[in-house]
Amino acid sequence: MHNVDGAVALSTEVFANPLALLTQLGERRPVHRVTLPDGMPSVLVTGNREAREALSDPRLVRSVEAADPELHKYHPLASDDYPLSRHMLFADPPDHARLRRLVSKAFTRRRVEQMKPRIQEITDRLLDAVIAQGRADLVRDLALPLPIAVISEMLGVPFEDRDEFEQHAETLTGINASASFDSIIAAGTWFDRYLTDLVELRRKDPRDDLISAMIAAQEQGDRLSDLELRSNALLLLSAGFETTVNLVANGLLALLRHPDAIALLRAEPALMPNAVDELLRYDSPVSCVTYHFAREALEIGGFEIRPGEHVVIAAAAANHDPAVFDDPGRLDLRRENKGQILSFSHGIHFCLGAPLAKLEGEVAFETVLRRLEGLALAVPADELTWKASFVLHRLERLPVTFTARP
Repeated sequence: MHNVDGAVALSTEVFANPLALLTQLGERRPVHRVTLPDGMPSVLVTGNREAREALSDPRLVRSVEAADPELHKYHPLASDDYPLSRHMLFADPPDHARLRRLVSKAFTRRRVEQMKPRIQEITDRLLDAVIAQGRADLVRDLALPLPIAVISEMLGVPFEDRDEFEQHAETLTGINASASFDSIIAAGTWFDRYLTDLVELRRKDPRDDLISAMIAAQEQGDRLSDLELRSNALLLLSAGFETTVNLVANGLLALLRHPDAIALLRAEPALMPNAVDELLRYDSPVSCVTYHFAREALEIGGFEIRPGEHVVIAAAAANHDPAVFDDPGRLDLRRENKGQILSFSHGIHFCLGAPLAKLEGEVAFETVLRRLEGLALAVPADELTWKASFVLHRLERLPVTFTARP
C-alpha cells in the first residue's frame, strides 16, 4: 500500500522480519521513503553498508530541533512536557561526548568482567526456582528478571521496585506500542519523581553504584546538571534491560529451533562469544533505530535525503543484507561478522552497555544448556506471540519443558 507521495506504508509486524519487510518495500534497494506504523513520514535504510554510513554521518543528528516542524507531533520524548530527555542518546557533539565520558567509566571491560560471578549467581538462582518443575516461561523466569537485577544493582535501584519501573519503561521504549502521547509523558513524570528521590537518597547515603558515582562526578566539578544526571540514569535503567531481555529470549528461541546449534555449543563451549554475535544478527533484539534527523541535504546509497527528514535504520533488515552476509537466513554460529551487526547501533551512539548485554547473554545461554536437559518448546512455535512494537522485538512468553541435568 502506498500513500500519495509514493511512500510505502509499513505495518508494525514487518520490521522484525527482514524478508517480509523487503517484500513489502518491493523494489530491492538500500534506502526507501516510508510511512511508519504511527503515521510518521520517514526515510528507511535497509542496506547494511548504507546503514553504517548513515549512523556515522554527522549531518544526521539526534536533536529534534533539526526535524521538520511537521514531525514534532510524533516525538513525545522530545516534547517540552517530557522531563527526562537530556541524556546521551538524544545528544549530539559536543554534549554527547561529555555525557558519554561521565557514564562510560561504569562500563569498562574490566568492570564488566568483574560482574560475571554476580551474573552467574543471579542466573543460577532464577533457574533454581523453576528447575524442579520441569517447565518454565524463559521470558518471565529468566530473560526479564536477569538484566533487571543486574542493571538495578549497577545503578543502585532497589530490586523490589522492578515491576513498577518495568511497566513504565515499556511505555517509554516503545515495547508498549499502544501507549498514547499522554501516557508517555506520564511515564516520564513518574521516573522523574522516582529518580529525584533516589538521587537525594544517594547524596545522603552514597553506595558503590552508578548513581552515586555520577553524583560524585558532579560534586567534583564535572559539567553534569541534575536533569542530565536523572535523564542518563533513566536511559541506563530502561535501555540496560530492554535489549538484553530480547537478546536472551530471541537467542534461546533460535537455539530451540536449531537443535544442531545446541549440540554444537555443548560440544564447543568456547564458541559461545561468537555464537552470541550470530544470535544478535539472526534475530535482532532491536528492529529499527529511530530519531535521526537530516540537519542538511545529504545522499545515502544514491538516495537524496531532504533537510529535516526523519531517517530510520532498519537494524534487523541490515543484519540480513545478502550483500554483506552470505546466506543471511541461515543460523551459523561459526560466522565471522563482528563490526557489521547493527543490533547495538553503530558510530558514536553504539550502545555503551553492549559488552554487558553480551556477557549476560553468554552466561544465560551457557547455564541453560548446561543445567537443562531435553530442552524443548512447550507449545508450537507458530503459537508464540510478540509485543506490538516496531522498535524492539520482544517475545511475550517462551514456555519450555526440560529435565535437570546432573
